[in-house]
Amino acid sequence: MSKNHIFFNFIGQEVALYVKKYYCKEFVKLASYKSKQYKIALEESFQKMDEMMKTEAGKKELGQLSANQGEQSYAGCTATTILITPNEIYCANAGDSRTVACKGGQALALSNDHKPDDPEERKRIYNANGFVEDGRVNGMLALSRALGDFEYKSNPMFKAKDQAVTAHPDVKVIPMTNDIQYILLACDGLWDCMTNEEAINHCNTKIYNNKFSKNNLKINDLKKGVEDLVDACCASDISSSQGIGCDNITACIVEFK
Repeated sequence: MSKNHIFFNFIGQEVALYVKKYYCKEFVKLASYKSKQYKIALEESFQKMDEMMKTEAGKKELGQLSANQGEQSYAGCTATTILITPNEIYCANAGDSRTVACKGGQALALSNDHKPDDPEERKRIYNANGFVEDGRVNGMLALSRALGDFEYKSNPMFKAKDQAVTAHPDVKVIPMTNDIQYILLACDGLWDCMTNEEAINHCNTKIYNNKFSKNNLKINDLKKGVEDLVDACCASDISSSQGIGCDNITACIVEFK
C-alpha cells in the first residue's frame, strides 16, 4: 500500500452530513498531516470540525441541513475514523461508535466507547461543572465525546478538550501486518446488539465463509454482506425489543487486498 487512506463512520443528522462533506478535505490540509504527524493530525481534525461549525457560515449550513431548516442546530455526532498508511493503522474515536479489526480471524478492538459513567469521562464532566444522571451527561446525553453538541461545550473557563462533552478523540495505533483481514466500523446501534467478537464472527462466517484469500470479495458481495450484518441487528418485534435493534445502525467494512 503506497498511499494513505482514510475511512470514517459519523452518526448524527445535520452534524454528520456537515462533517462528511468537509472532514477529509480539511484533514489533508493540516500541517501535521503533511508532516506525517498523524496522531496529532487526527486530534486536530476533530477539533477543526467543531471550530468550523461554530462559525456563522457553519451555523447557517447546519441550519440548512437540519430537518427544521433555518433553526439553530443543537445536534451532535459520534465519529470513529481510521487512517491507513503503508506501515500503520491509526484509529481516532470520539463517542460510542466503534472500530474493530479482524486480525488472524479474531476481533481486535481499535477503539473504546466514551460513556459518561466511565471514571475518566465522569471526572472530566464534573470538573467542567456538569453532572452524570442515569448514565447521561446532565441527564440528557448518553455519550461523553462528540462533534457538535455545543450546549455541553460552553464553559468559558475550560479548553475545548476539557469541556463536559469534548470532540477530542482517543487515537490508537497498530502496525500494518499481513494477518489483518478487514476492519469493521459501526455505530452504537450495532454494538447494542453484538459484542466485538460476535460481530467479527458473523462477518467471518456469513461474509467470508471463514476463508480469507487475496482474491477478496466482489464489491457487490461485500456490500450485501454488510447489509446482512445490519439486518441481523434490526429488531424483528419493536414492541418486545426494549429498544434494542431500534436505534440507527450503520456499518462499513474496509477490506485489505
